[in-house]
Amino acid sequence: MEEKATQNIEFKFVNAIKTALKHYKFILIFTISTSVLVIGISYFIPHKYESKATLLPPEEVIGGNLTEFLRAFSNLPTFGSARATKIQLYYEMLKSRELAKFISQKKEIRDFNLFKDLDTLKLQKAIYLSLNVDLKQSGLFVISAVVPTGYFPSKAEKKEAAIASATIVRLALEGLDTLVHTRISSRAKRKRILIEKILAEKKFQLDSIEKAVEDFQRKNKIIGLDEQSKAILSTAINIGSELAKAEIELSLYQTEYEPNSPYIKALKEKVQKLREQYQKVQTGGLVGNETYAIPLEKVPSLIREYANLLREQKILEQVAIFLETQKYTETIQEATEIPGVDVLDYPTIPLSHSSPNRKILLIFTFIFSLIISFGIVIYRGYKSK
Repeated sequence: MEEKATQNIEFKFVNAIKTALKHYKFILIFTISTSVLVIGISYFIPHKYESKATLLPPEEVIGGNLTEFLRAFSNLPTFGSARATKIQLYYEMLKSRELAKFISQKKEIRDFNLFKDLDTLKLQKAIYLSLNVDLKQSGLFVISAVVPTGYFPSKAEKKEAAIASATIVRLALEGLDTLVHTRISSRAKRKRILIEKILAEKKFQLDSIEKAVEDFQRKNKIIGLDEQSKAILSTAINIGSELAKAEIELSLYQTEYEPNSPYIKALKEKVQKLREQYQKVQTGGLVGNETYAIPLEKVPSLIREYANLLREQKILEQVAIFLETQKYTETIQEATEIPGVDVLDYPTIPLSHSSPNRKILLIFTFIFSLIISFGIVIYRGYKSK
């Protein structure tokens, strides 16, 4: 039974081959004519031109930066990599409609005949859809723009589409650089203004404290403290300095992060802990049972008053130095032209269209038309029998 079924299948297959060979002229003519027709159509449908550029990942800033300095000073946990954040920022900017808007506003884009009939919104949408960003695992960005021609494109239209694709990629790099500069500049400016405001307040307080210390020393003839008092004073100064800097850091980052962000919560927790330590050290040390510590309230009122004045003076001096350093850092960062993007491969005008690919189109057309013509012959053969 099985042998009979196998023989039946083989017989049908042999008959199908014979039928196909018998009508080989039809199959050949159908396949060739279909392939020629499809290739002919490919000359009249829109041609797409693609230009590409490669962008290096942003460099990771090490030191000299307010953020890095504060993190190193405070030993706070780092939430994510700064470099990874910049890479994501670049990617979002390249995919943003703001970048498409920047490109569409350029006169050289409006000069292309391909875009002259488009209004502002349609032009922005066309540019937004034409841009493609591929982020490699190494951090490299491959930016490309695909610009199509119309139906029945002329040689001039094809050339214009090729030039437009390279122009869009070039303007995308320029727009990204502008967006990055604007962001860095605005952030640096906000920080600098806030730092200058706090610095002016601290300098005024420092001047008042210094005058009070001078008056106190002159009036009471006090020039120093005993060793135990100095130890308490030194601890209080260190913790007080850290507390003041942590509060400044919290104020700075509240202008950049949301109140419920993990970073702000961590800063608030640090400030609260420093406040608790600051209160403890003034009542007898950090743990409360140090044998060498003397609570400040038990120190004679004269010495305690002097210790408080001196402590506030030292804290304000350290805070003022810290703020002066950061003010100049932010001023330099704001005024200096920091390269926003580093291009590896600049866009070039494509010499040929990327679509349609006639070689691939011919291969697939030939294969499918051959299969269809073979099926038609077999179908007609069986239908006639």
